[in-house]
Amino acid sequence: MKKTIETSFFKMLKNIYNWQQSMIEMFRGYARHRCEIRKFKDQRRVKIYSKVKLSSAQKQEIDDLFVNNYGKKIPYTWHRHFTAFTGNFDKNYFPELLYIPEFEYFMNYNQNYAHVLEDKNLLPYLTKFAQIRSPKTLLSCVEGVYRNADAQIIDTLQFEQQFNNLGDAFAKPSVDSCSGNGCFVLNMQKGKDILSGKSSAQLLDELGLNFVIQERLICHKSIAEIYSHSVNTFRIITYRWKDEIYHTPLILRIGANGKNVDNAHAGGMFIAVDDNGTLHEKAFTEFNKQYTSHPDTHFVFKGHIIPHVEQLIQAAKRMHALIPQLGCCNWDFTLNQQGNPVLIEINLRGGGCWPAQMSHGKGLFGERTAEILRWLRFMNSIPYCERKFYKPGYITKK
Repeated sequence: MKKTIETSFFKMLKNIYNWQQSMIEMFRGYARHRCEIRKFKDQRRVKIYSKVKLSSAQKQEIDDLFVNNYGKKIPYTWHRHFTAFTGNFDKNYFPELLYIPEFEYFMNYNQNYAHVLEDKNLLPYLTKFAQIRSPKTLLSCVEGVYRNADAQIIDTLQFEQQFNNLGDAFAKPSVDSCSGNGCFVLNMQKGKDILSGKSSAQLLDELGLNFVIQERLICHKSIAEIYSHSVNTFRIITYRWKDEIYHTPLILRIGANGKNVDNAHAGGMFIAVDDNGTLHEKAFTEFNKQYTSHPDTHFVFKGHIIPHVEQLIQAAKRMHALIPQLGCCNWDFTLNQQGNPVLIEINLRGGGCWPAQMSHGKGLFGERTAEILRWLRFMNSIPYCERKFYKPGYITKK
């Protein structure tokens, strides 16, 4: 009798916990969707997609795809917005309304892995195992603990002595950073950054408790000749689907206006790149400024070939194979002077599906879109506590 009561009690507690988690996830999901909707109330975006009028036939294509597979209609906003950049319509455009709130969320179901593995101070350990290069670490700080180039803990005095005469380097936050925020080039000479004029104390105060200071990379000539002030990076999105790793269309992110970061949110531009390394005709900014040549260097994009891009794709897939706990990863790669792939960083939360679709003029997942929509429909239909049993692409427990 006592055992029966205890079993019923714990079962009740489990049901209460699952109900609470389901409620929490429902509100979080609502917030994620609202965030994407709010983005498209920005008048700069409204101005872009308002210029595109979809035909009845195009609207029907969208409705057929989403109703038959996802189970309901979606607003045409994102199809109009992506079409505005290249002029190409594609029913398979994947809306931002579903990308972060659902696709990325379900693919990276265990957010604990994402939180940990995004730490840039862990990157060298992962790349070393995969035999892929990453920028050499000169100094780092983890939760206020200073470390040298060999990841050995050093005291404040030792750190400052090395930092004060570090020379040319690149500093960036190692956790909770995005869009190049907090990243900067420095050249430390006798306790002062000769580029900004700031003292070592000022810089360390700005960097906070988690950061990494790395060697400055010089890109391969085929990349540097486009724009040399920033490390221009390839954004490669890989995703697991039924035990295979695939990649979405590639973009090259390029800095501009003398800035040393290439992020679109920081004023950079992006251009479509074919898997063989050929650049498309136009580069775009987030708000649809279009360039056939770089505004600073006047380098013409169309037909320019960057070698070894297929090696970058394989390197990204090899890295993803190290962390299959996560279904979707955003990799920022470049090529060094010798043409070898160098992994700059991993982004596992809040990835962007928009630059590739804007610049390529086609959907992120191509002919796999319908299958992915059916999987999202299924994942939305099952209880929160059950979702962990269903792997990317499967609607039966694995």
